[in-house]
Amino acid sequence: MDNAVMMLSLVPYLLFLYLIWRIYRLDPRLLHPITIIGFVAMLGFIAVTATTGFIALKVIGATTLAHVDALHGMAEGALTITNGLIVFGLKKQLDKTNAVETSEEDETSPVAAGYR
Repeated sequence: MDNAVMMLSLVPYLLFLYLIWRIYRLDPRLLHPITIIGFVAMLGFIAVTATTGFIALKVIGATTLAHVDALHGMAEGALTITNGLIVFGLKKQLDKTNAVETSEEDETSPVAAGYR
């Protein structure tokens, strides 16, 4: 039962990935590609966590993944990388947006137009 629920929980996330991909295809200025890579990499985190959880529970015989520090660390490391990609992409997008707004401001300012 738990595995079926976990598999069903992927459906909304896959829909989310589809929608942000569509948004990116419609207007690439809205999302940085690294952000999309980060959200897709979340599937890798899920795979790593499922694999390490299986090893911890079935092979080693621990009660939870958290009881096997090395495997838990690998899963958390995958999450950290994923989150880092998302934040890095969002930061790059924010910097790009701020640079465009600043250049538009400079073009309309009286000083830039030669009115000193």
